[in-house]
Amino acid sequence: MSNAYLLAQSDAKLTQINRLNVIASGITIILWLYVSLPELLGFIRLIQTLSLFNIALLAGAIAVLVIHGIHHRQDWSLSIKPTVQIFPMMMMVGAAIASVGSRWFLDLEQLSVIWFVIGSYGAIGLFCHRRVWQRGLPFMGVFTLFIVLLALEFTDLGHLARTSIAEIVELLLKPFHIDAITSEDILVLSTGVAFVDIPCSGFKNIEIGSLFFILASFLERKEMGMKWFLTGVLNVILLIAANVGRILVIVVLTFVFRQQTMAEILHVPLGLFGFITVCLMSLQLLRWVPRQLPRQAVDANTILNQHQVQPASVQHGVLSIAVMLGLALLPYPANNTSILTSFNAMSWPAEIQAEPIELTAVEQSFFSRFPGAVAEKQSFQLDDVSGSMILVASPSWQAHHAPELCFTASGLTIDTMQKQALTSDVTGRWLSLDQGDRHAAYWFQSQNRTTDHYLDRVWSEIIQHDPSWTMVSILFDSPVTTDDTAVQTILGDIHKAIAAAMVS
Repeated sequence: MSNAYLLAQSDAKLTQINRLNVIASGITIILWLYVSLPELLGFIRLIQTLSLFNIALLAGAIAVLVIHGIHHRQDWSLSIKPTVQIFPMMMMVGAAIASVGSRWFLDLEQLSVIWFVIGSYGAIGLFCHRRVWQRGLPFMGVFTLFIVLLALEFTDLGHLARTSIAEIVELLLKPFHIDAITSEDILVLSTGVAFVDIPCSGFKNIEIGSLFFILASFLERKEMGMKWFLTGVLNVILLIAANVGRILVIVVLTFVFRQQTMAEILHVPLGLFGFITVCLMSLQLLRWVPRQLPRQAVDANTILNQHQVQPASVQHGVLSIAVMLGLALLPYPANNTSILTSFNAMSWPAEIQAEPIELTAVEQSFFSRFPGAVAEKQSFQLDDVSGSMILVASPSWQAHHAPELCFTASGLTIDTMQKQALTSDVTGRWLSLDQGDRHAAYWFQSQNRTTDHYLDRVWSEIIQHDPSWTMVSILFDSPVTTDDTAVQTILGDIHKAIAAAMVS
């Protein structure tokens, strides 16, 4: 048998393997797109929430990347035919598994788009050389961070992040015996109310500080590897810590030392000082990151050898197809809907003399934005105790809020707020308003339990432990105490009526 015949037979076998390789990688990409379709739609919805300026900014950044990619297309070693490559395919499969797992065990659509971004970069790796793809991993991390920051600033996740910052400040105040209780993005102290709003939460500092770190890395020609990534994470942590420290100082000056003027004077300088300090520290930390080595061009033979794969690569492709097919065949989890469809069927005891109050046009417009949300106002009176309440049942935490925000928005001043057992079955929050002239109570109630904590209610929905909740906010017309028999009766009857309606 001649050498020419053996060579021709080997080439034919290699051609067949390459064809199978292209087919396997192509099928994997198609299945990944199908599995990631909800995340793709979520990414589109996230973009739609941005302002026109931010959309133009994002489009400009993408255009620069595309132009740069076309100008340096030889450096990218792009191929129109996808090939099975282990690590990019592992990234795609891992992102798909995380996406499906998030649907079943987490209800957090805003962050699920991250899996689509990561999987997309894995798909790109099937069309370019392995070394080029690996060099781009840090850039993928930067883009992912950018998407996370957009989600935090322009979606309800930013609200949760600000609430978490307030929680951290509350924990830091406890060792100094400063009573504070967090609810959404405010701190209620025994001496006043501190708001952690968007400017105070420090998102701008985090965004600009991250951009400064990336720009400094480019100017210093730092190698964007694992050391660079860990340094970037530490940079973000330092930015958050600096902002938490600023909020802590302002709260202590305002509500402990009663130096509100001094706090207002130091508000901006403290932010600038913390930002500049973190930037200087980041520059020092970058010294730990090695400089970039000169890039070596990938020659044509290397590109050709990449596409001349071995049977083992085809086996990896077949395994990826099997996993993706299994994920694609999994059913979608059922959408959560509110257990309460109407409050009209609720049975109120005749003794509390409950009467419905019509919702305002603004309230109706707000609650109509959330499918499954049901809201109702009621007035009540028992003996000489009277007041009003608002009940909001919803499978979406965005339709709920901490009621003290409404109290302050209505012009009421919060004197104190504390967690306490309102009845033997209800743990909620008790508020004193307008120097004790009025009192209020609230809690969040599911089929299984009640809680006073808004974040507890949110997290329970996110992990799909208790998907449907009812927010109960009660405002009394006059000073009352929880020891009052009429108050105990009213609170207990409201809790029992909602509990009966949620299981009926």
